[in-house]
Amino acid sequence: MGANADHDLWGQALAFESRYGDEAPRIIAGKIAQFKASGEVAEADFWAQVAECLTDLHAIRYQGYGTPRDVSLDPAVVASVSNGSPSGT
Repeated sequence: MGANADHDLWGQALAFESRYGDEAPRIIAGKIAQFKASGEVAEADFWAQVAECLTDLHAIRYQGYGTPRDVSLDPAVVASVSNGSPSGT
């Protein structure tokens, strides 16, 4: 993945965190499900990667504080979109 694409993923994660706060993971998960249901695999994959960046961002920001947020991303949703199967393989 190129530097610009990686920057765009993190930029989206930061933008959603800034705009939606605690609701960002739920909103992104909804976008993933919507794109997956409509067959837009590339868009679903992009947002799954954004979700992973958001999860990493929370892990960095809230290191040592246990669970960073009450609303978390469902790993099964992210894995099924990223790899095309619920198992993530």
